Amino acid sequence: MTIAGLPRWAILLVGAGLLLFGVAVSQGWIRDPSLAKSDYVGTIDVSADDARLYRAVPFEWQVTSPAGSFKGSDTAHVRIDPSGERAVLCGWLRLDKGGTSIRATRWLSEARLKAGDIKVSALFIAPVDKGPGDGLNAGCLRLFDDKPAIDAPLSFEGSAVRE
Repeated sequence: MTIAGLPRWAILLVGAGLLLFGVAVSQGWIRDPSLAKSDYVGTIDVSADDARLYRAVPFEWQVTSPAGSFKGSDTAHVRIDPSGERAVLCGWLRLDKGGTSIRATRWLSEARLKAGDIKVSALFIAPVDKGPGDGLNAGCLRLFDDKPAIDAPLSFEGSAVRE
């Protein structure tokens, strides 16, 4: 007998279970069940004409660091394209506010985008320093099961993140 009267094999079994759980979480095998199943598909070039199809989605963010807590607001640009077999969401965030935009990007990396009744990770939204038609590339996400309407309401949600 060892710790608190447990046999060694039980302690090894618990340790192996914790190790497997850690690997599953780190590999993304265990996901938030409230999120729609999706896959990051890369980036697309956004022309000046295509930019009109994107909607401005304002959001407020909060980032904490050893230097303190920072709050702010920014606007991402998101497009819903339900025309294909699977719906595609594309978006970008303009890095035009220096360090503030970097913190907004950090917050988006852990935030959720609500598109109608579904939620997806906002990690697909690409930070950009160029304008539409000038080499801007929006990040895109493909949805597997859900297909929000092209005019579905869009909003972001998330809590404070560590910098």
